[in-house]
Amino acid sequence: PSVEAVLDKFPMAKVVDEKEGVCSIEAEVFGIGVKMWLLSQGSKVKVTAPETLVQEMKQEIGRMNNQYK
Repeated sequence: PSVEAVLDKFPMAKVVDEKEGVCSIEAEVFGIGVKMWLLSQGSKVKVTAPETLVQEMKQEIGRMNNQYK
């Protein structure tokens, strides 16, 4: 879990909060590449906004989970 890895991937991102080793990072992103990158980070990241992206992540994770049933 490296904040630097996120900031390297999204150079315009900024850390908006940090508590007990958990960072909140804000970034303006476009396209499906960001979703693919976020999913590749597994449980090390959690999308909290915007709600549309949160829902897309949940749906994709659900589809991934269904492949292992």
